[in-house]
Formats: sequence, structure tokens, C-alpha cells
Amino acid sequence: MSFDNIKIIDPYVENGMCAEVKLTLANDADVDAVEAKANFHFPTGYREYVTTLGRGEYCSYIRIHMPGKILSEYRDYQRFLDEYWFWDLGADVISKSKATQSINVGDTMDGDVILFHPSNPEELFVLPRHDDMSHRIGSNLYDAIDWLCVYRHNPHSGSVGENHERRYFVPWNPLAATHGWLIPQDA
Repeated sequence: MSFDNIKIIDPYVENGMCAEVKLTLANDADVDAVEAKANFHFPTGYREYVTTLGRGEYCSYIRIHMPGKILSEYRDYQRFLDEYWFWDLGADVISKSKATQSINVGDTMDGDVILFHPSNPEELFVLPRHDDMSHRIGSNLYDAIDWLCVYRHNPHSGSVGENHERRYFVPWNPLAATHGWLIPQDA
């Protein structure tokens, strides 16, 4: 899989509210700086995602965090997980101890969290919001995204994922924060 051929859709451009699609991208130096400062490596595919697609939503469902956001928030998220852990049914997949040392690399619109442990960035997990079971979702970001783009339901624990046959990317647009309304700047 590659992110080069993903269709980019910006509804604000399509509706004439913006002149052109603008991607908010990271560069290699941004990724390298976070890896050096936090002393871990990102999963395969992460660098390509944030330097090719950047900030936005994959299939209007998956958000992969930009390097600066990960660096500034990963410790807070680890503390949050320690306090609010409820995925005990998946303890054989990822233990609470391992999860609370992991890096939150993204999430879904449903509140599912995508993470990896710094000791093995080639093993990604999801902690679903609507499921008590954690899941191993791939050995790289490409596999993890593919896994999340299929709906799965377990009658004993809950559900995770969403079906997406066509793949596309919706870039972040400042108009999204105001639902398309143009807010005048203070004079």
C-alpha cells in the first residue's frame, strides 16, 4: 500500500468556499526530531502518511496525529490510559502495563485509539471506544488503516471499525472548525 494514490477530497473546495486544496504536511525533519527527542521510532508508513497526506481524516474516519501533537501529548495520554483502562478482555493482546507505556499515533471518529509500544513500532494496536477487547491491527500503518476500514462486531465485547471500500482523504481545513462559516477577524 502507498498513500500516493489516495484521492484527496476537500468539500470546501468542491463547494467553492476555498480556491484550492491545501495540505498541512509534516516534513522528514519534523518526524526525525520527534523520534530523537522522545527516543522511539514511528511505525513503517507513518512518515509517508504525514509527509504525503498530513493532517486530516482518512475516509472521514481515521486521524493520524502529526509529529508535534504526538510529542506534546503522548505522556498525558499514557497517564489517561493508566487512570481509565477498561480493555481487560484484551490483556493477552496488550496489557495495561504495556499500553500505558505506548504512543498514541492516531484515533478514529468513534474514539478508538491507535497505538504502538516504543520497543516494537512494527506492532500496532487499537483500543476501541465501543469494545472491551483490544486488538492487534497490523505490523505497519498501512495494515492498521486497512484493518480499521472494515467493520467488526463481537457480540461479547463490542464493535470496532467502519466499512470503506473506496479510499480517500479529507485534509484539515480551517473552515471545518466553524462548519464553513467565515468569521470576521477582530478589527
